[in-house]
Amino acid sequence: MRVTPLLIAVMVVMTACAPTESAEESTTTAPTTTTTRPTDAPLCLSGELPFVEQGTVAALDSQGRDARAIAGIRWYALDGCERIEVEFLSVGGSPASRIGPVGVSILSDTGIVRVTLSDAIVDSAVADTTLNGDLVDGWFVIEGVDDGLDVDLHLGRRAAARAFTTTSPAKLVIDLIPAQEDLPIARPFSGGEIVLMSPQTGVGLYPLQISGYAAPGVDAVRIRLSDSTGVSIDRSVSTLSPVHVWHAFEVGLADGPSGSVDLFVGIMTEEGEPVSGVEVPLDLP
Repeated sequence: MRVTPLLIAVMVVMTACAPTESAEESTTTAPTTTTTRPTDAPLCLSGELPFVEQGTVAALDSQGRDARAIAGIRWYALDGCERIEVEFLSVGGSPASRIGPVGVSILSDTGIVRVTLSDAIVDSAVADTTLNGDLVDGWFVIEGVDDGLDVDLHLGRRAAARAFTTTSPAKLVIDLIPAQEDLPIARPFSGGEIVLMSPQTGVGLYPLQISGYAAPGVDAVRIRLSDSTGVSIDRSVSTLSPVHVWHAFEVGLADGPSGSVDLFVGIMTEEGEPVSGVEVPLDLP
């Protein structure tokens, strides 16, 4: 797990058994969670809050918010479900009381659960980790192209999610269960210090949209499009930032080579030799 140099109390990822808190306050407009299952059921299966397999999972908010940084992300592998808890710090470094606006959505075709945080949350004590879950493979804290932090949970299979917040201390809780149909997913490409969200391998169209995120410490991402005659497009996109998290990038190519081409997205030496990254074969008109 990458940990930032943030001089605050860091809450580490735990692979413990069930969470110990006994009371949770939901800020969603959905019915308040109540324990209607047997008392020995995991917390991530208790209550009446519905699970969602696609699109918006929850749009949450709270008054008097004081969260300024992500303190840590905990993961619990339980019987029949998995739980993620995102914890927050206030500007003074103590546990925050309220998060403020937050959105949670699930991109089922790509196996991503995305958490969108408010602009008030500007730092994070953690950047990413890899997990061994049946559902969750890992997570990334990302600074968006337009600033603001997101958290992407990468799934190994299709899942359904629900989300709610607690106060004092402030937490975002995401529960996950297997989807009803275990259909294939087009997972993002990962190449060490690069995660490529789009495009996927195969037939593509112009304008070609290239998006993903680069690891902390990567100042620029190189994008090359080449065919049998050589390199046709070679661009560098800045991902420089003082925040020690992953950094999003987006590029739109209006035109380029046709036919079978290779897209490289990654890091290169000054001499143009690839260091790490992702190669994607495409068929373009």
